[in-house]
Parts: sequence; C-alpha cells; structure tokens
Amino acid sequence: MRPDDAANLAKAIRELFADAETSLIAKVAATLAKGLDDPGWAQLKLASIQGLLVVVDEILAGLATDAPGAIEKALTLAYSGGSASASAGLASAVGYAPVAPNSAISTMVASTVETLPAQMFQIRRAVTDMYQQVITRTTAQVSLGVLTRREASRAALVRLAQNGITSFQDKSGRRWNMASYTEMAVRSGAMNASLQGVVDRLARLEQDLVIVDDAIEECRMCRPFEGKVLSLTGARRAEKLSDGVRVYATLDAARQAGLFHNNCRHAMSIYLPGITKREPAVADPEGNALREQQRAFERRIRELKRRDAIDQELGGPEAAATRAKLRAKQQEFKAWREDNGRKNLSYRTNTTAR
Repeated sequence: MRPDDAANLAKAIRELFADAETSLIAKVAATLAKGLDDPGWAQLKLASIQGLLVVVDEILAGLATDAPGAIEKALTLAYSGGSASASAGLASAVGYAPVAPNSAISTMVASTVETLPAQMFQIRRAVTDMYQQVITRTTAQVSLGVLTRREASRAALVRLAQNGITSFQDKSGRRWNMASYTEMAVRSGAMNASLQGVVDRLARLEQDLVIVDDAIEECRMCRPFEGKVLSLTGARRAEKLSDGVRVYATLDAARQAGLFHNNCRHAMSIYLPGITKREPAVADPEGNALREQQRAFERRIRELKRRDAIDQELGGPEAAATRAKLRAKQQEFKAWREDNGRKNLSYRTNTTAR
C-alpha cells in the first residue's frame, strides 16, 4: 500500500463532492442572475430562496446516495491492500490468505460515513449563507453607486467562490471547502485502514517489527523515521536486533511524533532481522517543494473553474475573459508538469462531471 494509493482511493469521493460543489455554485449564480435588472431584485431573490433550496437538496440527496458506498469501498480496499503488502516478503515461506476486514475497519467506515449527514447540513447552510451574502453585498454596492447590480453580484460571487463552498471548520480554525474536506477525511481514513491491515496481518503471523520505507517527496516531520525499524506492540522497544539494528520506537510513539499524518508519503512493511534489506534513506526536500507547487497550481485551476461556472450564468465579456484565464493557467500547468516530470492528477482539478 503506497501513499498515492490512498489518494487514488479518495479520488472518486473528491470528484463526487467537487462536481456537486460546482453545480451548487452555478445554481446560486443562475438564481441570482434571473431578473437581475428588475427594480425589486433583492426582494424577489430573498423570496425565491426556497426554490433554490429544493435544487440544493436534490444535489445533496445524490451525494447522500453515492458517497457512503464509495467511502466503504475505498477504506475496505485500503485495508486489504495493507494486509496484502504486510506479508509480501513472507509469501513464499508461509503463504498468504487474505484477512477479512474486522470490527476495526468496520468502525472506521462507520465513523467516516456517519459524518455525512452533518456535512450535508453544513453544506446546505453554507449555500444559504452564500446566497444571502451576495444579495446583501450587491445591494450595498449598488446603493453606494459605485457598481451596477450585475458587476456587484459578480464580484460578490467570485469572492465567495475563491475558496469554494467552505462548509467545515477544523479545531485549528482552518476552513475547508466541501470537496477538499471530504477528500482529506477519506484519504486519512484510507491511510489508517491500510495501516490497520498491516498491523492485523502481522499480528496473525506473530510478527512485531516493521520498517518505514524511504518515500519520495517526504516532509520534514517524517524524514527522521525513514528506514527505521518500529515495534508494533512495544514488546521490542529499543531492542538491539541480531543484525545490529536497534528498534527506533514503537508505532504509537512514531505516530504521535507525526509519522503517518494526513497526506503522509510513507508506508511500512514487515522487518525480518538479517533478511530485510535496509536501503539508505535519501532526503528529498526538492520533491516536497515541487509537490507543494503542484498543489498550488491545482487549487488555482479549481478556483478558475468555479469562477467560470459563475460567469457562464451571469454572461457578459467577463465570461470570455475568465475562460481565457482558465485555459492559459491550464497550459501553464501542463508546461510546468512537463518541465518537472510531474504526473497529471486530473481529478485534483476536475470540477465538472465527466
């Protein structure tokens, strides 16, 4: 089980929520654009919010139908992948029998799926707030005489769409848009499920030692653990092994220190003293910097796609300008990927149904 595998398993869920996010923003823009030049526009828009919410509820109902099955599939595959990879080095000696997901993975699936109803409510509330804020800001700008109603509503919508529909705030106060938060939650769940698969499989084989791989593009927090041997249970903590290698820490201690954090690049596999080869760890800070640059490109393209959805509803010369900016940024991103040998993770910038 590789870190990118967890990201790929979260792909389908991200696309579900990203498509829904763009649809929701477009529906808000379309509702606001209707009758934009009428004198009583603000009053009419506030009165039509129930009609908008009917459409919002239809989109959210689709998410509620599709997301649970996708989440369960992702986490179950991650668990199975971790279980399979845990004993790959022992396959010829002891054979391999898949480990059926146990209560631990069932709990992980349930806890992730259980967050969906609250998330749907938060999304619905966020859309309502967005809609009302645009009306309020537009009315204020028009009353000051500095912008037309169309200009003011476009500016308010674009401002609100820069970060997407921010429907969740974490403990640190950071606000997440609905697609990014869901991807983060599922990716984290997939990583935890994969690790649980490793632990369960090795426990069945009565093996306690694992080695952390040398991942590319690793972050500074995880770099000290690369190539280190860990004890799953703590029974062999700090032990000097027969091949001279000393157990570095317990798995729990390593995780508390930051290893296997959300978006971590690392994996672990069985360690057999005197048999498992330990490759020297090679730091890759440049790769991590390139990964961060790629994420910045992807965020910008997703933002432009949301703005494009708004402008296509509001019309005017700005629509063509936004579409041109989007195409230019996509071309710039393509050239940057080719220059730096980066993968095109299209799902990270996809915000329209395919």
